[in-house]
Amino acid sequence: MNWKYRIRKPEAGSPLNWEIYFPPGLATWSSEKIDSLLAEIKLPNQPLPKLRTFTEKIKLENANAHQIAYLFQYAHFIKDIRLVLGKTEDWNHYASEAQMESQRIIEASVPLARSIFPKSDSFLHSEILSYLHGSYYENEITVTLSLFGEPAYIRGVKGQYASSAPVPEDLASALIQYGLEFAGWAPALHSIVYLPFAGTGTFATEWEMHIRKLPSLSLKRKFVFPHLQIFPEKTIAHFEKTIRQKKETDKSESQKIFWKDTDPALSTYWSKEKSNWKTIFNEDPDWEFSIEDFFQPKIPLASLLKEIHRKEPISVFLPLNPPYGFRKKEISNDDANLYSKIGSTLAKLGDEFLSTNKTIVGKFSGFLLCPSEEKWMEVRNSLRKFSQKTIHVTHGGIDLRVLFFDLKK
Repeated sequence: MNWKYRIRKPEAGSPLNWEIYFPPGLATWSSEKIDSLLAEIKLPNQPLPKLRTFTEKIKLENANAHQIAYLFQYAHFIKDIRLVLGKTEDWNHYASEAQMESQRIIEASVPLARSIFPKSDSFLHSEILSYLHGSYYENEITVTLSLFGEPAYIRGVKGQYASSAPVPEDLASALIQYGLEFAGWAPALHSIVYLPFAGTGTFATEWEMHIRKLPSLSLKRKFVFPHLQIFPEKTIAHFEKTIRQKKETDKSESQKIFWKDTDPALSTYWSKEKSNWKTIFNEDPDWEFSIEDFFQPKIPLASLLKEIHRKEPISVFLPLNPPYGFRKKEISNDDANLYSKIGSTLAKLGDEFLSTNKTIVGKFSGFLLCPSEEKWMEVRNSLRKFSQKTIHVTHGGIDLRVLFFDLKK
C-alpha cells in the first residue's frame, strides 16, 4: 500500500493526529469544550494542538497521548476518540463501490495498527479490524483506530437494551454540562436533581459521572487505549491524583437525586442500577426512588425543599425527558397536552421558588427535550420568568429541540 502518511511506532509524547466525535448538533460547543479541557492540562512542554471543527467530528492535530488521556478520562460527552493511523490516495476513488474500496484500505491498515500494540500477538486480526474506521474525502482515505473500541456511551453501569436508548449517555452528559454552563451553576452548590421522567435513569447516572469527575478507566468495561504503546500510564495516575486533590479542596456540597416515574416496573431496575453503581465505584449515591406523577407529586417540590433544607440554600436541576414513545408518535392522543402541562407546571414551580424564603432556595434550572416546534412553543411561552436557550440535536433520526431554562431572580 502506498501510504501518503502512516504512523511509525510513536511514543506517548509524540505529536499525533486524532479525530474526535461528538453528539450530532453540538459541533460549536464540543469544539469550545475540548479546547477548554486541553487548556486545563498542567504538564510542561506540551505541543500546541490545532483544532478543525466539522459537522460530525473535530480533527485534532499536533496533540500527544498525554493530552488525549485527559479527554479520554473526563470528557464523557465524547462519542469516540480515534488515532489517525494512515492516509492514502492509492485507491480507485472513481469506483461506484467506494465503501468497498474503503473497507479494503482498512483491511490493509491492520499491520499499522498492530505495530502500536506492544503485545500485538494477544489480539486477533478480527479484533484489531473491529477497532478500525475509514473515512474518505475527495481522493483521500483516512484510517483511524478507536481508543474506546466499543461505543463510548457504553459505560458498563446500566444494563444493555435490544434497541438504542432514547438518549445515549454521551448526549446526556453533553446536555447536563451545557445546562449547567448556561445557568452559571457553581460546582459547590448544595443541590438536588429532580428527575420526574426518570425512565432508566440515564440523566441521573451521567450527573453523578460529571459531578464526581469519575474517570473512564474506573468503568467496568474494556478499552483499547490501555493496550497501546502510547498509553501514558504515569500521566493517567497524575490526572487522577490532581482530580482527587481538587475535589478535596472544592469540598462540594451534597448532591441528591430524586428518581420519579409513573411505571412501577421501574422500581426493580432502579434498585439494581444503584447496586451496580456501589459495586463499580465503591460509593453509595444519594438516590431516592418514587413511583409518582410529576403533575400530582406526593410531596410538592417547595415542601420537599423545606423538609430537607439544613444550612445552605438548595438549588434544583431538572433534566426533563418525557416518554420516548411520545416523541416517536407511538403514544395516543391521551398525551396530546403533555408539553403544555409541563410548561404550566414549570411556571408554577418557578412562582413557588420566587415566593419561598431565599435562605432555602438557590438556583432553579434545567432543560426539556421537545419533539417538535409546536411542543417547544407550548413550553417556552409558559416560561416568561425564565432565561431560555434552545439548541437542536439529533438522535436515532429524530430531530430534537432542547430547551434550557434558568429562573430569573
